[in-house]
Amino acid sequence: MSDFAGVDPRRVRQLADRLKDLADTLDREGAAIRQLFSDWNGQINQSLLSQQGTQVHDDARNMSRRADEALNLLHQTRIVDPNGPHPDWITIPWDVSQINTTIEAQQEEADLKQAMNNPNDPQSRATIAEVAQSLADHQDDPAYLQAFMAVGGLDDATRAARVLHGQDGTHNGVVLSQASEKILAEFGQGVQAATTLAQQGKIQLPSGYLQKLTQPTGGDMWSVSMLFKHGPPGDKWDSTVLSAVGGAMLDWRSKQEMRPGYSAPDFSIGSPGGYVEDKNAWYKSLGLSVDYLTVGSGDAANNIPGIDANDPSLILMQRVSENADASRALLTGNDGATHARELVSYKWQTPGPQSFDDAKWPAAVITAATSDRTNHSEQSMQAAVNIINAGADEYNVEKGLDGYTKEQYPGTPPTAITHALSLVFSDYVPDFAASHGLPNDQRAKPAGDSTDPYMLLVGRQTTEDFLSEIMRNKADAGNIVNAVNAQMSLTAARGMNTSDAQTYLQNLAELRGEVSAAGKHVNLDAAALVDAAHQNQIMWLNAVGGFVASIPANVPLDFVKATIWGALPIASAAYSTNNAAAVEQNSKAQFFDDSTSMRVAVVQGLALSGKVQPPANHPEWANGNIVL
Repeated sequence: MSDFAGVDPRRVRQLADRLKDLADTLDREGAAIRQLFSDWNGQINQSLLSQQGTQVHDDARNMSRRADEALNLLHQTRIVDPNGPHPDWITIPWDVSQINTTIEAQQEEADLKQAMNNPNDPQSRATIAEVAQSLADHQDDPAYLQAFMAVGGLDDATRAARVLHGQDGTHNGVVLSQASEKILAEFGQGVQAATTLAQQGKIQLPSGYLQKLTQPTGGDMWSVSMLFKHGPPGDKWDSTVLSAVGGAMLDWRSKQEMRPGYSAPDFSIGSPGGYVEDKNAWYKSLGLSVDYLTVGSGDAANNIPGIDANDPSLILMQRVSENADASRALLTGNDGATHARELVSYKWQTPGPQSFDDAKWPAAVITAATSDRTNHSEQSMQAAVNIINAGADEYNVEKGLDGYTKEQYPGTPPTAITHALSLVFSDYVPDFAASHGLPNDQRAKPAGDSTDPYMLLVGRQTTEDFLSEIMRNKADAGNIVNAVNAQMSLTAARGMNTSDAQTYLQNLAELRGEVSAAGKHVNLDAAALVDAAHQNQIMWLNAVGGFVASIPANVPLDFVKATIWGALPIASAAYSTNNAAAVEQNSKAQFFDDSTSMRVAVVQGLALSGKVQPPANHPEWANGNIVL
């Protein structure tokens, strides 16, 4: 029997793929198989199943390496001995450790460049696919990755999507075939692995390699985004790389007309209406034109979803939101304030009759960046500072929008954004409440207090503008009120017999006044927002007013009475501002009915703490919970 076997390199690739499918199946189903054997009292040694699963993975990886080298050598010019017994044979080592992956990487990148520079060559697509597969196969091979990127691999990876799109064309709003998406997924795996190892100092990439992703040739941010869309999820990417690309994408977005405008039909002048686009719109190069002057309504029906699906900034925001470290990095540092303004924008919407949840991922970035006050206190606080200021600024921007823009973006601001801002407020209610006595126009800033270095402070006008932006969407107004009430309940439950607790409640009451002022700014309708449940709260408090007799002696009775029956300074001198004078005068008549709502919150806290017993004949207050 011969020591050698002749094989078709593409058949070796098929064998490697089958082995990988088997290994993945054993991983996916192995636990269930072992459980079933246990349930059936099977006698098979289950440890062997685990060992075989590991072995199949190793075999699949090694066969992939052999297939990659075989296909690579197939494309290379070779010198053979015409007088030898097998002049057309090329030897592939069975021991994959003997393959020089540095040379392999250099040869494959040269083939890739040739294929991309000649996309009409019949062999181009096959070569691009083979190299992408090899790059993915070598994602755990530092020597290969360093060599591949050193000779231009990152440049070619960042233009792969554009080349593949040119080969595929656009069909019914779809700009890449499934085969192209698979290739881009493999390029994305390789780029993610290489950049992560570079950030860890385990390989060296060319100087300024990040600029290949943030400032690609020809400004082709769409091609860059496809590596992230089809590549690994955000938590697999290095946070520095991901935040840098995310920031570059937001900056790019700010200079683009991301969506076409929409002209409503006007049959009085014979206009059918439709989408109107800028002649240099980023999506036109993808064959997604929607201008009603040049394309029909059927094209727009396909291409508007295509524009949304290929929006590079949405793609990157999804990936950034999947990586909390990257989210915090995006919203802090020298460019954090700029990126916050780009995120808190009314433009995360598509004008016209088609609707998309474009704001979902920008909102997710805001939440991921600001919410971890336990493990990443300082960065989260700094991100929140930038978001609060951006929200206040956006309120003033939206007040000044012209009529045409308001027609284009009638859902201003996007609900997902205001909901994310309401969560920021909820996380930082104590900070807003503690911002007592600051200059009225003080922007949000780190407190800089050595006793609490992770706290922020914000002036009243900035607070009111920020809250007004949130309450443009009435659904989030309740979140704001409930966030303050929750703090009141918690304080009452913990005990109100300290000066700190009493001061905090007073500050919360002042904050509730600011909430009311913000509600007034955006014309919240009292009649619409005081619902039956709120009326029940008023009736309930009036009915059980005598419960204060059951408050134990260690609770300051006078202060509790004052708190519950409206003596908190909701319209005190501390709250006075010239531009809120009218609001103060009618504060108790506003939709929130501050005093009543705060009383319920305090009573709830006392009930939950067990310091107040349910009054007789009131079963609606059971087990310490007020149920209306």
